[in-house]
Parts: sequence; C-alpha cells; structure tokens
Amino acid sequence: PNLELPEPLVTVRSATSELDMDTIKQYSIVCITDGDRAEYEVVNELCREHGVVFLASNTWGMTGWMFQDCGEKFRYIAEKVKVNSGKENSKPDTKRRKVDETEASQYEEREANFTRFKSTGDFNSLRFSSPAVLVVEGLLKNTGDIESYCEERVAKNKCKPVPAELLRNLSGELVPICAIVGGVVSQEIIKIVSRKDAPMMNSFYYDGLSGAGITENMKCCDWKPTKPLLSTS
Repeated sequence: PNLELPEPLVTVRSATSELDMDTIKQYSIVCITDGDRAEYEVVNELCREHGVVFLASNTWGMTGWMFQDCGEKFRYIAEKVKVNSGKENSKPDTKRRKVDETEASQYEEREANFTRFKSTGDFNSLRFSSPAVLVVEGLLKNTGDIESYCEERVAKNKCKPVPAELLRNLSGELVPICAIVGGVVSQEIIKIVSRKDAPMMNSFYYDGLSGAGITENMKCCDWKPTKPLLSTS
C-alpha cells in the first residue's frame, strides 16, 4: 500500500500466480526480470498473441541487460528531421542561435518492426561491440562455464576478450547497475505508453566495469533487409 502514496492515481497490485494467458491480456505492457531465456521466450509469445508489449531485464553483478518487443508493427510519433538547405559554414558558431518564432517543429508518424525474443540469433559482429554481449548471451543460456563460453565466442568471432574482472563479478545485484538498467527500462516504458519518440531497438547491454552501455538490434535469425519506415542501422 505504501507504494501508492506518491501517486494516488496509480493502482499497485501484487500477483503470486504464474503469468498465463488470462493474466497477460489484462495489461498493455509486461516487464519481467531475473528469468532465463526459456522463460522469456514463453512469456514473449503470450504477449505477441494478445498485442502486449514485452520487456525483459536482468542484472548479474556488474553486467546489465534489457530486451524489448513492441510487436511486428509499432507506430509512434517523432519529430521530422530538419535538413539545412543553406550553404555550409566552416566557421564554428560561437553565438547562441536565435529562435525563429515562425519555425515550428513538425512531427510525423513512423513505424518500427520488432523481433520476437525466440527468433534472435547469436550476435556475430562483435569487433566493435561490448564484452557484456557475450556475457549476457552465455548467462541467458544457463552456460555452466561462462569463462570458457566467452573464450570460444571470442576465438570464433575474432573480437576483444572479455575482461577477467567482469567475469569475476557476475554474482549478486549491485544497486548502481540495477538503477541504470531500471532507468533505461522506465524510459522505454514511457516512450511506449506515450508513443512519442523512437523506441530502442531492441537490446541494451551495460558493462559496469567500463561504465559503458550500448544498444544492439538483435535481428531474427532469418532476417532479410526490407524498406522499413524506421532505419534499424
């Protein structure tokens, strides 16, 4: 009950039953944590059947992760990109730009196409990515020896090795890591509910050792490039 005090218009309910079809269809967004890949795949499929947005997140020590699936077609409103048709000025503009009162922001409807969690494959292009991707990949698969798994993936993809310190700190829940991942999840939920601004596509990885967070579009295994309204690059 005390959770409702800051926001009296928000109803907070706790449920001890399993997430089945009847439970999920009552909501517009379902966010689950601390699960494994098999659990996320089942819940994601139930959400897809009823048009419910699915979010999953985990933290393991200094590593954090989030995935979201807003459906095959998710429409939202975003500000149009303004193209400067004037001549380029090589000199830096040191003065604050004056606001033109006649210049109004224009918005347009866009469409984003998301991937089901069960359709995402292993990430193969890791040369410029984060080591947290490999760590999360192995942990979601319940890999027994995460260190050996990362070494094999590093050798296969010829990418940078995963720091030993990051692998040693995968137990427990660290408050700063939980706060960062929780903040990203909250940000995405607000964008999804309001349907304003582009949602993140579609995975977020946080490496607490370096303090860097990245987003990766984990496309489906049989993904083929089309001509979407939203660029997925």
